[in-house]
Amino acid sequence: MCALLHFIYRKLVFVIKSGIQFTESYMSVIGLPQGDPLSAVLFCLFVYGPIINGICVAYIMYADDLAIVCESVEELQGAIDNLSEYCVKNGLKINADKTKCMAFFKGRPPQCSFMLDGRSLEVVNEFVYLGFTFTTQLSFSKHLQSIVTKANSRCGILATRLPLNDLPLDLVLKIFHCYVTPLYRVGLQLWLGSCSDSAIKSANSSFTKYLKRYLGVPFHSNNAITHYVTNTTPLINQLHDFLGSGLGAYGFPSCLDGYQVSFLAATKNCDPYEPTQLVPSSFWLSRMFNTLPTRFCNRKKLMYEIFDLEHEIYCTREDFHVNNGHDCQCRVCGQVMSFYHKNFCTL
Repeated sequence: MCALLHFIYRKLVFVIKSGIQFTESYMSVIGLPQGDPLSAVLFCLFVYGPIINGICVAYIMYADDLAIVCESVEELQGAIDNLSEYCVKNGLKINADKTKCMAFFKGRPPQCSFMLDGRSLEVVNEFVYLGFTFTTQLSFSKHLQSIVTKANSRCGILATRLPLNDLPLDLVLKIFHCYVTPLYRVGLQLWLGSCSDSAIKSANSSFTKYLKRYLGVPFHSNNAITHYVTNTTPLINQLHDFLGSGLGAYGFPSCLDGYQVSFLAATKNCDPYEPTQLVPSSFWLSRMFNTLPTRFCNRKKLMYEIFDLEHEIYCTREDFHVNNGHDCQCRVCGQVMSFYHKNFCTL
């Protein structure tokens, strides 16, 4: 095997591409070719288990993306020094400009600084590692916000490239779960139990906006009515349901038998969602229906009646409508406008 690898890599020819131009070819015996499936495996074998002066450098590694994990400032600085010495002996170079340090803590932030080959390393409060935004407090709210941004962008692309308004609701939901939900499911067990309420609301909002666009109603329309009409639940509740199937991919050592892993337990606290208990009581004055119309214009007209969105059209008020039966007046019949007044208008 070693002879075969030596035969493959001993006479590699390299070129540098800039736009559509290529440089003259050259040979090199340093490094591995980019894009070769073997490159990542061989590099990991090359740096596996670096032991300097009897100390094994504790690290997490994906190809050449290295993270050193220590429990104290002194231990981390020693590990950095050992890693630097290892790299010098093996012809490797660390990019100090791309090297960052982060201290995880509770309460007051610790005072710490780190050096690499005489250069000071930047200490940051957050860092994106393998697609996950880590913060000093191990809160994943910013990570969820970044996912929401990507999800909203993807929903916009779907709306421009697919005739979503002309499709049945079940197919529209399948499209969302096929193209958007996987963004949230990556590392779900890691971040779901460590997000702020505002970040969770943003995630739920990305799904309800997708539904409201299909229904043809404004984004400020009632969320509970939206879920009731479409027979859905908030996105976060659906993600909690995914946890049961996703945990099967995790394997734990036998020494943890009988123990409950803390970050898995934190993700199971989700109250059941029942939209009929959250919709306004006045909603039951609206017209009931069995299925959503397939044609968008008919569906939008029905939803404006169901959501009582025609209130502002017939009301004499121009500012925000409290719609409590006392402050609004109908411009058609002159009577006080209560909820779903159109159904009882005298004219």
